[in-house]
Amino acid sequence: MLKIILIVAGVIAALFFILFGIYFFNLDMKLMINVIAPLFEKHYDRRKREQYL
Repeated sequence: MLKIILIVAGVIAALFFILFGIYFFNLDMKLMINVIAPLFEKHYDRRKREQYL
């Protein structure tokens, strides 16, 4: 029983440190800027404009 509790606590601690590293180094926004935003720009630049500004 104690072994299971230690494993669960270790998994929770590992997830906490992984998520804290993502938060601390702002990796989610770096992913958005470097990977996802270019895909969106490519998609929306190809769309035919109905109204020009």
